[in-house]
Amino acid sequence: MADEITTTSHNDMTQATMVAPFIRRALSERGGLWRYCREFNLTINWPAAGISIPTENSFWGSTNDDGAGVDLEFDATQATDLANTAVTTGAVTCTPGEFGVALEVTKNVEEDSVGAIDLYGLLEERMLHAIDLAMVDDLCALFPSVSGSVGTSGLGLSTANLISAFQGLRTSAVDCDAIIGILDGVQATDVENDLVSANAAAAVFALSADRLVGYTPSALAGATASRQFMTFRGAPMISTGLTDTANAGADVVGCVFCPSTAYNDMTGATTFGMAWKRLPTLDTDKIVLGRSVQLVMTARAGFTELQDGSGRNVTTDA
Repeated sequence: MADEITTTSHNDMTQATMVAPFIRRALSERGGLWRYCREFNLTINWPAAGISIPTENSFWGSTNDDGAGVDLEFDATQATDLANTAVTTGAVTCTPGEFGVALEVTKNVEEDSVGAIDLYGLLEERMLHAIDLAMVDDLCALFPSVSGSVGTSGLGLSTANLISAFQGLRTSAVDCDAIIGILDGVQATDVENDLVSANAAAAVFALSADRLVGYTPSALAGATASRQFMTFRGAPMISTGLTDTANAGADVVGCVFCPSTAYNDMTGATTFGMAWKRLPTLDTDKIVLGRSVQLVMTARAGFTELQDGSGRNVTTDA
């Protein structure tokens, strides 16, 4: 029939599309991995930019030295004066750096946006998320500085490499109640592929998986908020895309280390520390001439290596 009322004839009162009352989030790496560091609060009554943490130096030899540091050094003879033993200390320092995100929102965006979307709440949350990721990136930047290393440049991460990382902590005489691995996504894929491969080495591992390897896959292959993709020898293994590269981008660097727990902190096993100088803070400023509102979120935090021997950097092919 002719002369129907359609969206074309009445396009002044109909809409082709309308903004939905929600927003689809962008895919993103997960933050929060700095929670595995021992935290130092410098935000109250700390009139300095950083912190110096005293460390004990062993006067009884090195770990795994076959007793060379104590075989004769502390032998005594009755009625003979003992000689003094030199005892020294060291220190590690942590100086927080600043992180910041600034956004400026014009008034008409606030006035004309969908009411069901909390515009400012959304922006503030994502500003905090960006700072969180930047902090994790700074933590991951410490992994290459861990002197003990497993893996081979140009080769993928193997099951044997991971076992070696755990063995390294044991031979360093680490006394801990928790170990964790933070690996690059490529490394996570490499070791999963190695575990299911048909080569002879993997076959040997498979026969003793419940004892030596202790491999347990995580739900949904780690595509969850925790990013834990497996448990290996009783320790959670986490995948992230925020690790650094090495050797001109040819390799990636993960780390197997001791996280902060009450016990690890007490025994000195905790590998990494962090210091807060300013907790994430949101400041706003109304720009009258520009008819806008400026949002500025900042934080001051820094990271350091507390105990080199309680971690192993994992350097393998990118």
